[in-house]
Formats: sequence, structure tokens, C-alpha cells
Amino acid sequence: MDELIKMLESLIVDEGERQKVIDEIKKDRNGLESNKQQVLDELKTERASRKQLESTVESLKGAFGDRTPEDVKAMMDRLENDELARLAAEGNTEKLLEKHKERWEADRKSSEAALQSQIDELTTERDKLNSELSKELIDNRAMAAATKAGVIPESLDVVKMLAKSQWKLEEGEPVLRDEKGEIVTGKKGALTFEEWATESLRETHSYLFPRPSGADLRGNNGNQGGKSNPWKADSMNLTEQARILREDPAKAERMKAEAGA
Repeated sequence: MDELIKMLESLIVDEGERQKVIDEIKKDRNGLESNKQQVLDELKTERASRKQLESTVESLKGAFGDRTPEDVKAMMDRLENDELARLAAEGNTEKLLEKHKERWEADRKSSEAALQSQIDELTTERDKLNSELSKELIDNRAMAAATKAGVIPESLDVVKMLAKSQWKLEEGEPVLRDEKGEIVTGKKGALTFEEWATESLRETHSYLFPRPSGADLRGNNGNQGGKSNPWKADSMNLTEQARILREDPAKAERMKAEAGA
């Protein structure tokens, strides 16, 4: 993350734009730290529960000796059946019905608990798959739209970070909402990734796109981009390096040789 921030400092000329992106990155990192603490707390709770369960198991072992859980269950069933037979023989119908009701209630709760456990597992798996699908879908569409719009290849990681923080998956489709929670619209309904990359992204994060040829560049002391060497220490400029490499590889090699890079 720190390396990404350093790269932004060399790519973004406007201090306001640079600080805005750095704040978004820090916000994303704080969210990750919060999730990390939540996972640690859950792990601590799980360990405490397991320790308590192990203690209970040891107590049961001491009480029942070498008997297996199956042996104990069979013994308890025999005792219960004997008691039911005794109540039936005594004609104690009320108590007999009460015992049967207790057994049915215990069976029902056991079945419900097993079913709820299965539901919880399926829900967790579903949420995990939805999260992975959301990330994959948003990343792929954002990368495709940004590449088509002409974003500097070295800045695609920034585009991915912006897309993840702005777009959310709703009913299987990425949606962008404004500060009021309203869906942002484009030319034909909800804003598309293509419109986001070619218009919104270019307007709010212009540093992600190549600068026009001949534009004044950071670190060239007022000289035109074509007259300075972005590989030299006193006029180092990663954005201009990327542009020249893309547009004129031969020139890029000459300038690198000049700068001793």
C-alpha cells in the first residue's frame, strides 16, 4: 500500500487530486484493519468455546469410564424406556404423556438445530461466493473500460481501487450510487463502466490518462515534454516515460541511454 502511495505522488501533479486518492486508499486500508480485528475476535471466541467443550468431554469421560457415546446413549434409552413402561403399567397416563412430549420436544429441537446449522453453512458459502463474484465482475469490467478509455497501464491498479470503493453489486449487476443513495445515470439509464471511465474518471482523476503531447510536465522546469528527458534524475516523470514507451519505443531507448538508465 505504501508503494502505491509513493507511485501516486510521482504520477499525480495536482495536490488536491493526489490527497483525495491517498485518503481513499487509507480509508480502504482502515476497513481491512477493522475486518482483521473482527476475525481475530471471532477466532478468540471459537477457541474459548472449544476449550470449554474439551473440558466437558473430559468430565463425561470420568463419569462414564470406558463406555463409548453409543453405549451411554443406549443405556439412557433403556432407562427412559423402562420408566415409560413403568408409568404405563401404573396407569399414570398424565405423566406418560408428559414424558413423550418431552422426548418429542427434544427431537424437534435437535432437528431444528441441525437444520439451522446447515442453513448457516449455506448462507456463509453464498455470501462468500457473492463477494468473490462482485470483486471479479467489478474488477474485470472496470479494467476493460479503463483500458478502452486509454488509462495509463501503470495506473490500472488505482482504477481497480476506485472501482471497488464506488461500485457495488446489486442483484447481480454493478451499480454506482451518489452520496444520497441514488443510482447515477448515464446517457441511457444507469451509468455504464464505459461512461464512468471515459467521462467521470477522466474528469475527476485526469492524472490516470496520458497528457497531451507537448504539455508542460512536472519536473521539467518549464520546458516542453518533448524537450526534456523523463528518465533523467532532474526531470524524472513516470507518466511521460509510459507515454513515450507506448508511442515511440525507439525514442524511449535513446532517452534512457542518454540518462544512463
